Amino acid sequence: MRNRQAQTGATLVVAMIILLMMTLFAVSSINMSSVNLKIVGNLQAQKALDARAQDVIEQILSDSSKFNAPLGTTDREFTEGTVAVDIPVCIDSKVATGYTAVASDIIPQDNTWELVATITDSDTGAVTTLHQGVEMRMLAGNCP
Repeated sequence: MRNRQAQTGATLVVAMIILLMMTLFAVSSINMSSVNLKIVGNLQAQKALDARAQDVIEQILSDSSKFNAPLGTTDREFTEGTVAVDIPVCIDSKVATGYTAVASDIIPQDNTWELVATITDSDTGAVTTLHQGVEMRMLAGNCP
């Protein structure tokens, strides 16, 4: 009998502390999971915007007339948002190697162009800008 009266409930206190620690651990794990899920969702949306902008740039690259007489900014509407591609800018031009033609206006040149595409997400308003460089062999006089 005396043994029962000497017990002061230490086991209950230790069990409650352990239960509290496990609860705090579970709550912090749930919070970290939701934050990570938001980060992954944002990265996925960012990559989707980048892919759409890259797609529009590749469409422009497939049409060499955009480089001969650029008309201005190209805007395209998509479900993700609006893609605006600026006028291609020629940043370098050099005579193509291996050509010996006398008339300088028909000698091909290797022109380096820069295209800049900006996409604005219609849902969130997020803006992504993508720069793409390309080198094209063209007749002389296409790169100012």
